Amino acid sequence: MTDDEGIRLETLTLMQQYQRLLTEARFSEWIELWADDGVCEFPFASLGRPRLLQGKEQILAYMTAYPSRIFIEGVDKLRVHPALDPNVVVVEMTIKGRAVETDKPYNQQYVIVAETRDGKLTHYREYWNPLVLAEALS
Repeated sequence: MTDDEGIRLETLTLMQQYQRLLTEARFSEWIELWADDGVCEFPFASLGRPRLLQGKEQILAYMTAYPSRIFIEGVDKLRVHPALDPNVVVVEMTIKGRAVETDKPYNQQYVIVAETRDGKLTHYREYWNPLVLAEALS
């Protein structure tokens, strides 16, 4: 196995752990997948919602709040695309869930670009449709 193949396998394994732990709301384990200086971006976030989180503390504080708003029933579709750079992976996924407050469906599609360094997540960009969230919460 080449160095690049080993890094790519490590990156793919990290993203599998990421999705599993996040879906299971196992946040104390999930945040340990992040580098201390990790960056989490939501470029399509609605007005008034954070678009950039920096560092494990901000990321954890933001993400631990989602179960009070959205109940994730599961991942419906998942496609993982390794990149030429072994530290980068692109993930397409569809989740099924419900808004906790309204009990309306929250069935969202995501495209995620994740970058790693030394076995930790360093940069995560999540692209999703804010209208789906707005409809579920209204």
